[in-house]
Amino acid sequence: MLSSVVDSSLRHRNSEDDGMDGSSPLYHRYGEQSISSREGSHHSQKLALFRPSADTVDLGYHTLDNNVCRIPSSPSTAITARKQLFQQRHIYALGLCDLDDTQLLKIFSWLSTRDRCALSQTCRRLWEIAWHPSLWKEVEVRHPQSASIALNTLARRGLYTSIRRLVLDGATSLSGVFNSLPFSSLTSLSIRHSKRVSDSNVTTILDNCIHLKDLDLTDCGSITKAYTRIAALQLQTLDLSDCHEVNDSGLVLSLSRMPHLSCLYLRRCFCITDTSLVAIASYCGGLRQLSVSDCARITDFGVRELAACLGPSLRYFSVGKCDQVSDAGLLVVARHCYKLRYLNARGCEALSDSATVALARGCPRIRALDLGKCDIGDATLEALSTGCPNLKKLSLCGCERISDTGLEALAYYVRGLQQLNIGECPRVTWVGYRAVKRYCRRCVIEHTNPGFSS
Repeated sequence: MLSSVVDSSLRHRNSEDDGMDGSSPLYHRYGEQSISSREGSHHSQKLALFRPSADTVDLGYHTLDNNVCRIPSSPSTAITARKQLFQQRHIYALGLCDLDDTQLLKIFSWLSTRDRCALSQTCRRLWEIAWHPSLWKEVEVRHPQSASIALNTLARRGLYTSIRRLVLDGATSLSGVFNSLPFSSLTSLSIRHSKRVSDSNVTTILDNCIHLKDLDLTDCGSITKAYTRIAALQLQTLDLSDCHEVNDSGLVLSLSRMPHLSCLYLRRCFCITDTSLVAIASYCGGLRQLSVSDCARITDFGVRELAACLGPSLRYFSVGKCDQVSDAGLLVVARHCYKLRYLNARGCEALSDSATVALARGCPRIRALDLGKCDIGDATLEALSTGCPNLKKLSLCGCERISDTGLEALAYYVRGLQQLNIGECPRVTWVGYRAVKRYCRRCVIEHTNPGFSS
């Protein structure tokens, strides 16, 4: 998207550079020439951005040409319509250009990448404001085929030194732009859903973007590792979710260069095993957030090793749908990770009340807990009601042993509860539902019982 707009802006500027001496009405700030003297050049100009009338068809920002407007066939009516259109354009450009640069920069800072590029096509002054480096600290390119072109365009203007956050959604090619340009200010990079991004591309990025702190490679199917030749990266967040080719050896190699990593997401990385969890515990001692949900090869051994090494530094932990994780692993979590705030154990069907009661007593700071499809009952809810007073979100979906007794105890003591999922809990009746509604007045309740009133 950005590349198409940028290229359109460049083509327009090149074609109109010869007319910068005042031949175009949009380049005059104070309107020295009369309307009649400029009607002849009207057909060769781009339309300025204005609020479209009822007879205007919006075909997109890059097609805002005069042929878009439905001008009546009558010559006299057409001339009148063109005069009115010109007046709207001229007043619009005149109003913006009357502002000083500081005010214009403030206005442009609230616009999207697409809108800034579109406004840059209206006049020379707005073109200069739109390409001010301070406006290009965050860039999003969501046109898959043109990510490389867009980056090269920004590079030609020297803006790569200003970019701090860059999003390339679905990029099909990067063509070595990170190899030739050191993005010295880049701290956050997201390359999501890019099937053609390879390990060598990622290595080049990590080698050249030395200040990078956040890297998101979600659904980059060809990635096996995020390796760099630099001894130690400043990277703090790494997201490799849905990178199905990532395995233990590649992850161990990657983590060996990331001593400052605090957030790691490995959702649906099906190839990783307990070896990866042992490596995480060894190389990333300050890790605060970890998700290995849907990684079916993770077992209690890896969870125990991880919890024992990370201890209180771990605040967010997800083992959802890791069906080999049971009480043996989460008992160690309850013993060592007493600062835990979020736990997702959905689908761990071997989990019972013994582990969840220990979690409620050992991790009093828990605010969000997902125990869906676990073999737990009212004992867990009673332990949560006394052990976790700050609980805000709780999912019990599919917990068939939960009943009204446990819900009443939970609702009475944990009145700050904001979200509760009791779907597919056959033993919960309107009595438990009404207790939650009575004591937890801000709670949003999800359920599958048609008998419950809203």
